[in-house]
Amino acid sequence: MQFRTAINIKPSTVSLDHASRTLMIGSCFSEHIAERILHAGFHVASNPFGIMFNPASIAHTIERIATEQRYSADDLTLSGGRWVSLDFHGDFASRNADEAVERMNRAVEQGAKVLHEADTVVLTLGTAWVYRLNGEVVANCHKLPAQMFSREMMSVDEIVALLGETIQKYLHDKHVVLTVSPVRHVADGLDGNSLSKAMLRVAAARLAEQLERVEYFPSFEIMNDDLRDYRFYAEDMVHPSSMAVDYIWERWCEWAITPSTQTAMHEVERLWLIIVRVTPSQRIIVSSAVRCASVSKVCRRFIPMSIGRRCVHFSRWSINKSLKRVATSH
Repeated sequence: MQFRTAINIKPSTVSLDHASRTLMIGSCFSEHIAERILHAGFHVASNPFGIMFNPASIAHTIERIATEQRYSADDLTLSGGRWVSLDFHGDFASRNADEAVERMNRAVEQGAKVLHEADTVVLTLGTAWVYRLNGEVVANCHKLPAQMFSREMMSVDEIVALLGETIQKYLHDKHVVLTVSPVRHVADGLDGNSLSKAMLRVAAARLAEQLERVEYFPSFEIMNDDLRDYRFYAEDMVHPSSMAVDYIWERWCEWAITPSTQTAMHEVERLWLIIVRVTPSQRIIVSSAVRCASVSKVCRRFIPMSIGRRCVHFSRWSINKSLKRVATSH
């Protein structure tokens, strides 16, 4: 008997390996997936301006980093004794305005670099609800008084027009993967969350149909139709549990990552177990090993002589041998 309905994902034209470079922009769910991509030894960057939830803020972020538009003190707002930008996450705020501007402009520069180098961009849409201040959509309200903002839901047509223009203008030479975050925005009410997710899902389908090199990955459907159980949610009953994220990550690997790279990833995971048992500071070994052409260089640079003495179950020779298998598989 079958007690679940597995999602049949359409074949992907995305073909990632350890030479690929990926930029992920969107909700907190994209951060979880980016963490696992990095853990597996890939080149990945996520959210240069911090977590983004709505399509308008995602599009705005892409435009700012693609055109390298810098910020000044005039773009800041004082909130709770700290200078903030409504385009950025609170991590970029500072009690010193000049320091905040410096952090933000550094993010613009770094974002422009990773966007230029990226061959794949993943956009994770969290909500269709947006907040406006003086007619402009903000990415983060920074606990400013609610009466300052107006709240509305973007329509499917608005989302398609805005993201479509952004993709064609700034991401035309890249693979673009759209996905809808499975995180529930319960503050909008469960009915409001369902309507919001429906808007995002229809918009993503239209964009994937209308534009070349744009595809949809069903993380939302995997969570709600495949797993479909409260035991796969974290204690807050809003975010997917670690087990659920791991499962969605496995489906992503099957969908987007080349078979030979998946084989190498299994070796990387085995190496992680070795490294974790030695010292957390040595985790860089794994992600670096799969990127290096010279195994001897990897060993010299990332494996101190002391590891062989400190590891109870694995000798330095066995670690070197494992690294060699990873490197030669590429």
